[in-house]
This record gives sequence, C-alpha cells and structure tokens, in this order.
Amino acid sequence: MSLVRASQYLRFFSAVCAAAFVASCGYRPAHFAGRPPVLSEDDEQPIALPRRGAFIPELHDASVYVRRELVNALEPRRPGEAKDVNALDEVPASSWFRRAAQVDKPLLGYKREGPPATPFTVTSDAPTSESPNARVILDARGRSYELVPDEPDRRGMRSGAGAAASRLLYAIGYRTAEVHVVTDEGGARFLATRWPPGEDLGPTPIASLRDDDPNDRIEHRDRRSLRALELAAAWLDLVRLPPRMLRDVYVGPNGEGHVEHMLVGIDGALGVTRYDAALAWLHDRDREDSNFFARLFGLGLSPKRAAYPPDTRNPSLGLYDEFVALGSFSVSPPFEPADRMRAGDAYWMAKRIASIPQRVLGRAVISTRLPPLAQHALLGLLAARRAQVVAWGYDQVSPLEPGLVSPPNEERGYPARVQLVDLAVATGMASSERASYGAKFSDSEGRVIGRVAGLRAKNAVVRVEFPEASRCSDYLVVQVTALRGGRALPHPVELHLQRRAGELALVGVRHD
Repeated sequence: MSLVRASQYLRFFSAVCAAAFVASCGYRPAHFAGRPPVLSEDDEQPIALPRRGAFIPELHDASVYVRRELVNALEPRRPGEAKDVNALDEVPASSWFRRAAQVDKPLLGYKREGPPATPFTVTSDAPTSESPNARVILDARGRSYELVPDEPDRRGMRSGAGAAASRLLYAIGYRTAEVHVVTDEGGARFLATRWPPGEDLGPTPIASLRDDDPNDRIEHRDRRSLRALELAAAWLDLVRLPPRMLRDVYVGPNGEGHVEHMLVGIDGALGVTRYDAALAWLHDRDREDSNFFARLFGLGLSPKRAAYPPDTRNPSLGLYDEFVALGSFSVSPPFEPADRMRAGDAYWMAKRIASIPQRVLGRAVISTRLPPLAQHALLGLLAARRAQVVAWGYDQVSPLEPGLVSPPNEERGYPARVQLVDLAVATGMASSERASYGAKFSDSEGRVIGRVAGLRAKNAVVRVEFPEASRCSDYLVVQVTALRGGRALPHPVELHLQRRAGELALVGVRHD
C-alpha cells in the first residue's frame, strides 16, 4: 500500500472516529416506559431460612478503610442513580423501606407487641443485637426483649433517646425495632427493645448481596434508602452507625418467611454518643492535645489538654445541639452507601423528614417519658434541626413537585401546561419574592424546541405552559430550574411526558 493511500485511509478513519465522538456527545434523554410507577419491589417472597452471617470485625475494617478507599479512588466518576427508585422518583415499599399505612399517620403499626409484660426474668443469653450493656429478658408472654439501663446520674438520657429516635426513623419509613421505656421495682429506667422479632441473621452486609436470599437483587450501596440514611442521622445526631445497628431478620415460619432489614440499638442518638465520647475524653489519662505542632515539639512531655465534664442544660438530654454542621457531618465508621449519595437522594430524604407531622414529633417525645421541661426542650431541638436539614436538602436541587397536567383550553386560549409546587416556598424556607423559574423543552431526541424564563410562583405553584412546537411531539422532556435571587439551584427537575389519546401525560420524574 502506498503512503498516499495509507494517508487517505488514516484521514477517513479519523473522520469516522470524530463523527462518532461528536454523535456520542449529543444529549438524548432516557425514556420512561409509560407504565404505572412501581409501588412495591415484591421482595418478600417466601424463601428458606438463610444462614446466620459470620461477622468478622477485621474483615469489616479492611472493607471500609481499605477496599472502600480503593474503589472510590478507582471510580472517580459521579455515582450512578439509585436503583430502588420508581418512575416518580420515589422509593417503593420493600423489605428495606416500608410504606406508611396512612400518609398522615406514619407511626401506625409501630406498636406491634408493646412493652414487656411483667413479671419478666433475666436470662443468661447473649444479646443478639450486640448492644453494649444490654441484657436479655423473657416477659410474662415468653417474648424476648433486650434491656439497656440508663446511667444513674443521667436518668432518661439513653432510654429516651432510643425511644424517640426509633419512632422517628420508623416515621421516615425505616424498619426499626419496637422500643419502650420501662422501669423496674426500684425505679431504675431501661430501654426495652423487642428483639429479635424473628430469627436474627446478623449484621446486614453492605458491600455485597446475600447469596442465600433470592429476594436480595439490588446492590446495597445503590439503595437510596441507605444512601440518604446519613441525612436522617444528621437530624437525629446519630454519629455512630456500627455494623451491629443494621441487621437482617428472618420473619415467619421456616420456608414461608422472608428477610427484613432493620435498624436496632440506636440509643446513641440525640447527642448520647457525643456525651459518652466527652466523658471518655475526660477520663482518658493519655489524651493528647489536638494541636499537631504542640505534640511534635513537646515530645509527648507537654501537659495534657484540659478537659471538663460534659454538661447540658438538662441532665435527661445528651449533647444534642440545635445547630447542625451538615458540611462536616459524617457517621463512623465510614458508611459506603453515604459516599454515593446524590443530590436527588438528599432531596428525597429531606421530603421524608419534612413530611412527618408535628404531632408525630410530639408523640415521639412523649414516648421518652422524660420530665415536662426536658420534653419541651427536646421537641424544640428536633424542630430546629429538622428545619436546617430539610432546607439543606431542598437546596441541593430545584425542589419542585409536579402536579396537574392540563390539556389546552381552546375556548379560553390556554395552551397545555403543567403545574409544579415549590416545596421550599410552600414551607416558608424560601421567599416567593426572590424565587423565579426557567424551563427548557426538548423532544424525544433531545432537540430543544422551546425555552421560557422569568416564571413566577403564585401560592408556591408554578405554571409552565408548553410551547406550540410541543403539539408535534409524542414524547416531551421539560426541565424546570428554580432560581433564588437570580441564582440557579444546582439541578433542574426533569419531567417526562408521553402523548396518550392526543394529550400529554406525566410518565417520569427525576431531580438530578
């Protein structure tokens, strides 16, 4: 082959590659199938009793501190979308996440067996939840509970935190163990956890699927309910999330039951773990100054840093501050799903937390059985932290929820349009005067067919009218961006509409 011919082939090959590259850079939106949204994963099919997992702390530490760091370093790309999300950007019911029986009653069904019936007996069994200081009892009905005592000088702190946090996580949608505050004949307080409610299978594996559970089909780190758990933990100041707290339980007779994934042993919430850490620091004779240079040049001989007893306004409460440092909050040990949390995951959790009625917060606080002043203080702290967490989550995306899609009204001259509700404006977290909106319309191939800017909300409702060119599209993608004082929020809400019987119908929603 001559050099000229070779050069021609090379130019032709380069042109083909360049064309392919340009074509690959074009944006073509993903299409939704147009079927009804999935409301349940249907992952509670009967299976044989799985084996109890063997938890090896050394392997777990190697996974979260070595394997996780290597994976994150070798996968620098943005994490993919969560896989337990339906077409409406919601998490379906599953063995991981429950749907409220009634939207306005998220605690309905929490109290399943109630507190332990007296008299009860303390057994020699080891607590399967592995909660520190726990003791196993059998109540008068023969049901197993685990008791965790309060500290004598912090009456109600640990038991109250466990009772309230369990109910609030249940109200969000997590499957939590049922817990109650009980007292013995001498007046000592305990947190009584109904555990196990079935066959305890050990800690939930986070880095892998259960190979003995055919219902376990979605990678755990790609579950939105786990990715966004850290935001709920920030609200409740659950700074420790050790493996023992996420557990698998086989519920039902052998061969007829299924595995449920639960949260248990969360009595370190509401500042209790911070109090424990501060107390341990106080009594640590080998505590070192946090200043690196002081340690370096002092050669370890400098006086130990002063420490003071942890103090709160009320001895029944932990070190639960009203301000949340969301930028620096993280759970310990590292929780791999949280590394993959996207803006849409955070927004979803913010919506879940915001949807809890105030009366449910009150019921969670009442369950602590704390003195009235302590209950009042705790309720105020929960409300203040919730407002910050929700506002942060809403600020990660354009917090718009789609509503009615209206066909054109020829008599009044109204074009087809869609209504959206700005949740931040509706809840008073953003000012309607400073809020504006822009929309971009694309066809099924990603070609832009219209834009509109400067839209305003009326009573938190934004009306977006479809352009005339949309009449020719059987599939329409609408991206609506919220602006605050002229600053665009990070991600638009993306609406997918499909023409049915001549009219556009909403078939899909994404927030990032």
